Amino acid sequence: MAVDADSYGTVAGIERLIGDIVASRTFSSSTVPTTTQVEAEIDNVAAEINSTLESYDYTAPVASTDTFAYAYLVSANNYGAAARLLGTIPSVAWMPDGEGESGNTRAQMYEKYLKDALKRIEERKLKASMATRRLARMIAGAATDENGNTKYPLFRRRMHEYPGARTMITDESDYEDED
Repeated sequence: MAVDADSYGTVAGIERLIGDIVASRTFSSSTVPTTTQVEAEIDNVAAEINSTLESYDYTAPVASTDTFAYAYLVSANNYGAAARLLGTIPSVAWMPDGEGESGNTRAQMYEKYLKDALKRIEERKLKASMATRRLARMIAGAATDENGNTKYPLFRRRMHEYPGARTMITDESDYEDED
């Protein structure tokens, strides 16, 4: 099995973060976790990231040409997969001295990195390409609700009125342009 094309993380990225849990610092078919398990977890976390991206009108997967956003998602994918993989093995194998300085285990710290990335996506603070349907709504000037109904603005300016004038919209017919 190989990492899906829609994934951002890499096995080498996971080895950099948690390679110390196996003697050779590289995953293989005889290590715990195996290379196949690492690749599957990378794909699982990438699916979660891409699902969140699509929910917030980003183009998913983010293209590598969106350099900074892509690098950010590579990191989030690696940290998320590493956290989930650490959760599958006995904790004494990867943290013999207990909790870290912050009071969090390494798995909790890595999971927090992933959650922070998902929150950033939800707040639309990721500088990446947006889906065309979002752009179409922004250009058209009217938003739609989850049922496809048009949501009209409360006020509008008419073309021939002086600057700063506003007209209160009372029904749908007020939304139509006057010639």
